[in-house]
Amino acid sequence: MSSLLKNDSLDQLHEDLARANMAPTWKYVSEFVAREPRVSYRPWLWRWDDIIPLLMRAGDLITPERGAERRSMEHVNPDLTPYYSTSHSIATAFQLVRAGERAPAHRHMAGAIRFAARSQGGAVYTKVQGERLMMEENDLLLTPAHAWHEHANETPDDIIWLDALDFPLVNLLQASVFEPGEGEVCPSRPDNFSRQQLGMYRPTGWGKYPESQPALRYPWVEMHQALQDARSAEGSLFDGVILEYVNPINSGPTLPTLSCRAQLLKAGTKTKAHRSTSSTVYFVIGGEGVCVINGIEFHWGRGDVFVVPTWAWHEHHCKGSDAFLFSITDQPVLEVLGMMREQTYEPNDGHQKITSKFNP
Repeated sequence: MSSLLKNDSLDQLHEDLARANMAPTWKYVSEFVAREPRVSYRPWLWRWDDIIPLLMRAGDLITPERGAERRSMEHVNPDLTPYYSTSHSIATAFQLVRAGERAPAHRHMAGAIRFAARSQGGAVYTKVQGERLMMEENDLLLTPAHAWHEHANETPDDIIWLDALDFPLVNLLQASVFEPGEGEVCPSRPDNFSRQQLGMYRPTGWGKYPESQPALRYPWVEMHQALQDARSAEGSLFDGVILEYVNPINSGPTLPTLSCRAQLLKAGTKTKAHRSTSSTVYFVIGGEGVCVINGIEFHWGRGDVFVVPTWAWHEHHCKGSDAFLFSITDQPVLEVLGMMREQTYEPNDGHQKITSKFNP
């Protein structure tokens, strides 16, 4: 035994550890414990004018009769192509439902939200757990995890909405479940059931809300008014006037894994830069502006989508008229895990040095 130890070497130990499917922490610790977040993807922007013609072409080629479950196109970050995702934890897409079409019922473990990017209103809706949620332009609709949902457009006009799902996180946890629906998957509920059940007033005799997460519609007309009411407030140094869509059951985030916000950037706004361990995907409701991300200018306009990765410095500039942004962030996950961290950019009075402009 002593002769074996005498002739032993560190290289030999490493080889023997590898054969035993073990790894020496002293050799590899820097590969799995970092001083700050190691982010595997870059910021990116998808222009509405580039994407919508492709979606409309799909409207002619992909039809319910051809067996398509949904007609949607994912915003795929070029660094996350194998995962079909926008950030490491959030996937967004544009979905088109043409006049008179229906999308069949299904459910999945991934939680989802719909934000009506273009809608003429009328009888356009998502039915969640048997309740119709009507879809006016810029409305937010929730589809909680494992909730039955189907879509219908009973109007003469097409509708386009932004989908946002947490399936990258679900897939990382290896918890994905998908189930197609046949016939009436759950009993119908009256329109506005959730708002009546969860509001300050409800019909006498109604019991507790049946699910832990609500199937809700947040009308844009209400959020827009709330933002206007708050425009005289100082707002956030980093985001201007920003409001979160609140879960009325627990006063928490929109969904357990996703927080949705809307923000007003008043004309002339130039916010200060900061970064955090959460990632955020933005949809431009209206107006024009610039988001500077890690020194790169991302010029955005109505309908554009862009992503701010984890631990990326970012600030917003709005030089023209007022602008409105909708955003989805994975911050609730970081907060539950105790991993949410934020940092303020100190140099140059809080503003980054511009190094380039985004050019896909």
